[in-house]
Amino acid sequence: MNEFRVPDSKKISMVKSKINNEFNNQRTQTCCVLCGKSIIDNSKAFHKSHTVPYFCLENIKALYNKNYGVLKADYPGLRTIFSDKEFIGTNKAGVFYSICSDCDQEKFNIYENEEALLNKDPRDMVNSMALKIYLNELFNTRLRNFKNTIDYSRLTDDQMISSYFESIAGVELPTVDCDIRDFETDLKIAKTAYENGYRNYRIIFYKILDYTVPIAAQTSIPISHNIDYSKLQEVAQIGHKRIEDLLICIFPLKEKSVIIAFYKIGDNLIKKYSKQFFKLSEEEKLKEIFYLLLRHKTSNYFYSPLLKEILQDVNIRGICSIEDTVIQTEVFRLDLSMFEERQWKINLPSILSERYSVQNLLKSQNSASCK
Repeated sequence: MNEFRVPDSKKISMVKSKINNEFNNQRTQTCCVLCGKSIIDNSKAFHKSHTVPYFCLENIKALYNKNYGVLKADYPGLRTIFSDKEFIGTNKAGVFYSICSDCDQEKFNIYENEEALLNKDPRDMVNSMALKIYLNELFNTRLRNFKNTIDYSRLTDDQMISSYFESIAGVELPTVDCDIRDFETDLKIAKTAYENGYRNYRIIFYKILDYTVPIAAQTSIPISHNIDYSKLQEVAQIGHKRIEDLLICIFPLKEKSVIIAFYKIGDNLIKKYSKQFFKLSEEEKLKEIFYLLLRHKTSNYFYSPLLKEILQDVNIRGICSIEDTVIQTEVFRLDLSMFEERQWKINLPSILSERYSVQNLLKSQNSASCK
């Protein structure tokens, strides 16, 4: 009998580094996505853009294994030797490279500071927020697409490692093309809205909280089912129909937090969802927003390490492990989301409530250290 062998973690890290280097060195994109200015041909580099504003990440960073930073969105989920590190420094968190420095400064200064978030009309900021979200989504999807085209045997002599990455590419390949198409469309709509001052987005939640929440987010959520669990849309199957999403921004400030949820006018499925959302109490809405992040997304938001023990909660881990994946054979169709237990959502810790504010978490931490 062959002895079971665990892949070498250092070799896996080397392969991941080689993938990123090859992606960064490719020449398929040489100009700023927004203004078209030539960057690579002029021996310059793309601007280092943060999806979630850097100052927001700084407001929730904390000590984790002797380093200060934040936890990635997939921290509560199942982890294997192939998983990326769960911790990241704020300087590298949510970073993408696809625009020039002028566009980054001109187009996002409208909301990327505490004064603006607290005082500006949110309707004047959501175009810019949507633009940043879809820039990042498209960048990450193109990175996924690039990974699907690599001959992994060139990057490692370990057959188990190369077979793993090739199998992931095989699973992702059919969906990536649709994702690129959707995010290119969404980016074009956001860019047009920003440049012309259109109000193409409808806000369903806007709140300034008097405490600092331990989550920072700026992402799109492809909602598969309504609050009553009725089906909204298929988000896992390949098709010609664009997937509708809700855009969620959570900005933790020094003493307060700003939360905005909005969608593109004309997205009737999300409009249908919003009708049930409006019926929730304020407390229920905050829990629902956290649930949406946890249930539908594993990237583009970050936790404070102050939550590391709370994120091991059985309800959080149960929701985080559920996927909108369908297994189809000639005999049966199995929707994995049917295994989600509704009790998980009912018992879910309301991480966006004041109970779990950075201020209260620090008090609890200090009290524990004094004992």
